[in-house]
Amino acid sequence: MLKGELRRIISLMVLVMVALFVMAACSSDNTTSSSSNGEKTGEETTTNDSNTNDSNEVKELSIFVDHSFWPLTDWSGAVAEEITKRTGVKLKVQVASDGQQLPLMISSGDLPDLVFTSTNFQQMSNANISYSWDELIEKYNIKDFNIDPVARVLNQGEDGNLYSVKNGFTSREAFEATPAALGNVPALSYRTDIMEELGNPKLESLDDLENVLKLVKEKYPNMTPLVMAPNAIGQHFRVNFGASYIKGFQVVDGEVKYFLAQPEQYDYYMFMNKLYREGLISAENFTWSDQSQGKAKIINGEAFAINNLTDMATINKEIEASGKDFRITQLTKLVGPNPRISADSAGWSGTFITKKAKDPEAAIKFLQFMQSDEGQMLGLWGIEGEHWTMEKPIEEGGYPEFKYESQSAAAQKEIGSVWWGLLGDKGIYAQVQRYVPGTPQTEAMIDAKQYTKGNPLLGGIVLPVDSEYQIIKAELDNMVVNEETKIYLAETEAEASQAYENMMETAKNIGMDKLNEYANEQYKALEAELNKAKSGN
Repeated sequence: MLKGELRRIISLMVLVMVALFVMAACSSDNTTSSSSNGEKTGEETTTNDSNTNDSNEVKELSIFVDHSFWPLTDWSGAVAEEITKRTGVKLKVQVASDGQQLPLMISSGDLPDLVFTSTNFQQMSNANISYSWDELIEKYNIKDFNIDPVARVLNQGEDGNLYSVKNGFTSREAFEATPAALGNVPALSYRTDIMEELGNPKLESLDDLENVLKLVKEKYPNMTPLVMAPNAIGQHFRVNFGASYIKGFQVVDGEVKYFLAQPEQYDYYMFMNKLYREGLISAENFTWSDQSQGKAKIINGEAFAINNLTDMATINKEIEASGKDFRITQLTKLVGPNPRISADSAGWSGTFITKKAKDPEAAIKFLQFMQSDEGQMLGLWGIEGEHWTMEKPIEEGGYPEFKYESQSAAAQKEIGSVWWGLLGDKGIYAQVQRYVPGTPQTEAMIDAKQYTKGNPLLGGIVLPVDSEYQIIKAELDNMVVNEETKIYLAETEAEASQAYENMMETAKNIGMDKLNEYANEQYKALEAELNKAKSGN
């Protein structure tokens, strides 16, 4: 009996060993990884466990999105599901109801695992509130999580630690070296049917544009030649004069100054005043608060041209839906005397891992994936093969050929593209996402690229929360909104010039010179930090 039982045990052990061997062999044969172009090779194995989910376990992390306009209120759709498949992480999403919600959460300590914020970036960069990325990278031995040294300098907290990286930042070198990377340009769009009726006059200078608007006024007296969206008033013309439309800082005569100090701002204001005095823009335009009011004028056939953002395609769809037989197209070239787009942003919004996070390791690995090339293409573009294909890498001039309407907010929302990619957006893939050959928008952005100059250190100037400098800046920003309207609507050129001088005097009285002095100090400190980082000291 003993020998028989022993034989049975030995036989069973042999069967188990054979089964394990077969399972291991099958597993080895089926192991695949993504090649550089996103195809499965079957010859490589994935060794970076942060970019693949080796187990079937799914970990749920909560995230608070501090942007009330955020359209995705739950973690669903093809992109979100694929991110979970590759990372083993799903998100429980809470979108802010207003701008006061996160500050209250910070003060109470009632925070989720992750926070995505712009306006509270400085407050979240605090060791009592958030984990620094570096400590988690070191603690969990995270490999291949490279952070651009410029981005590090621009985003580090007051204690020198890095708690997040604002999305949308791209180095000038990467932008210029990536052919399909496109920055934004404030759009000016006009009705094609009316241009044809006018004989398609040339549009090669601002004088030409002004003359076209005059012809419209003469031939269509009941039509407003030009309307402007409230969030884009004059932006197209500022760019044409080389004046910044962002209320930040610029280098003027070797010194960092509030943007009003640019001499090009004066030329811009005088041009805008001339458009008003010639009846080409209306006083009513400056009372609008709803972004749709100018668009409604175009759709209803009450306006010829619109200075807006980049929603030309959306407007045309609404025109078509209204039964009208005309369309608009975007002016594809900057025609001013000295075009310049100041790409000085240090980024926009960043994702933080809070001290309340129940699984910091899963959180940091999730962010590593979202910032990787693979994560960026997935999050911003969609699933390769299903949503897009690409013939060659972006550094060689490649761009995704989309199988859906990639610039449509509705299409993006349906699959979750773009929005979830913003959680780790490194800028360059979002810029390539804008490249849609053959469209006026893309042609305009290609033209604008040659005039795009960036100094991200200007965007890295941070004014301490509730400091006198932050108060001065806020008062200046509010003052400009009120005082520049007086320039626009002045009845004579002399009155417009005087209104400009009054605005500059008011700015000085508010404390613009004091703000400039502080901004210069911050700028020099950033320069020193960057030089130190580049030297490796």
